[in-house]
Amino acid sequence: MASRLSQREIGVIAAEIIEETRPRINLGLRITREEYEKRWGILQNRMSLKGYDVAYACGSELDRSDIAWLAGVFDPIIERYGILIPSEGKPVVLAGPEGGHVIEEAVEESGADIVFLKEFQISDEDYRHACFTSFRDVLKRLGVSEGSRAAILSSPQAVPYEQVALLQKVFGVNKVFFDEELLQRVKYEKSDRELAICEMANIIADAAFRAMLAVSTPGMRELEVAGVGDYVMKELGAGRTGFPTIVTSGERNYTIIGPATNRVIQKGDMVSMGVSPTFNGYHGVIRRTFRVGEPMTRGQREFHEAVEMLYMVVMEAVQTAAREDLPSNYIDQQGKQYLENLKLRGFNGVSTPIEPYTFIHNTGCSECQEGYGAVTPYTTQPLGSQVALMIDVALLGFRQRKKPLFETVYDVIEDAFWKKGREVGVFNRLPLNVETLVGNTEPLGSNINPYHKRLAS
Repeated sequence: MASRLSQREIGVIAAEIIEETRPRINLGLRITREEYEKRWGILQNRMSLKGYDVAYACGSELDRSDIAWLAGVFDPIIERYGILIPSEGKPVVLAGPEGGHVIEEAVEESGADIVFLKEFQISDEDYRHACFTSFRDVLKRLGVSEGSRAAILSSPQAVPYEQVALLQKVFGVNKVFFDEELLQRVKYEKSDRELAICEMANIIADAAFRAMLAVSTPGMRELEVAGVGDYVMKELGAGRTGFPTIVTSGERNYTIIGPATNRVIQKGDMVSMGVSPTFNGYHGVIRRTFRVGEPMTRGQREFHEAVEMLYMVVMEAVQTAAREDLPSNYIDQQGKQYLENLKLRGFNGVSTPIEPYTFIHNTGCSECQEGYGAVTPYTTQPLGSQVALMIDVALLGFRQRKKPLFETVYDVIEDAFWKKGREVGVFNRLPLNVETLVGNTEPLGSNINPYHKRLAS
């Protein structure tokens, strides 16, 4: 397929990949009410050890992870919302009168309670028929007295000032404490069911990305390519995404993680793409860089091979760290050591391209905004016992926008992987170099990710 595809051809490609993948997706694989209750108990025990009488977390369409994990609120709409966790018993979700109806449906699965509070409505609207409860009445219902010690479990970056002020007004300025790591550490370790749901999310990610690769031909708009991925994800059961589907072609690669636009992909463009399907609350991911319509030049190929090698160095380090229970910053050190010795030919001679961000980050009810679990030079603790993480390795071919130092502006390989004890495996099957899959529907055959491994039972 060398020329721009017709709508019919695009539809056939998407349908074939959907039908091929659908038997592998278990739509009924969800977090059970028993697991939510277990989570509350673990968190309440941790609260007790730290002397907290009540805890509070907040959420929005952007910052969904905390209350998604606590109460199954995966698909919030419109207003911000919160949750109160007493020292024992059910949590109560605090919601506005519009998006709150969506949350009512969500919490039926987790068993959490819900009330509508005026403080969470859209500020300039009027809801004369809404049945609001007061914050103080909710506390009485939970058996929490004013003046209790309260922990805020969400990041200060995400909690609105108005909500902090409300908590301080009720409990006292000296009785309200930010302790986001309390929840982050509990969420970091994953249950068998959580990992299984992550596996489903990444099967969907691979299918969506394979379809996008197949339709990536000169003349297609970035949004058309992204639309194919979005269609496949929804057809396979992923209701939303961890980030807007990424398609950046040509000079748009300077945006690194830019969403697709109406730019027309040209023959010879380098293209970076990424998808992050959200399946029953948990996220998958895959990102790759490739050239459309023509093979990579020597310089582009060398640049991409350097990213592939960085991926392999980091994954080998992950496996060693897991097997030997090493401090997790060992992984970061191995990746940085590889880069220190890397020299590539660019427009100004031989130099070393730089990495834009950390090699490993946490995932779960967000793609990358868990707030804890990234591997950095400063993380001296070992990786968690049973976790889902993402390897995100990339190199920049520039330091200033539109001033390239190399033929490739940006090249990335991102996948999700699991760790259970000493065992590690990448969820994704697509190869590190996807050039042979661009503009066609050829089967993968044996050309798969060398670190792919089915989730251990």
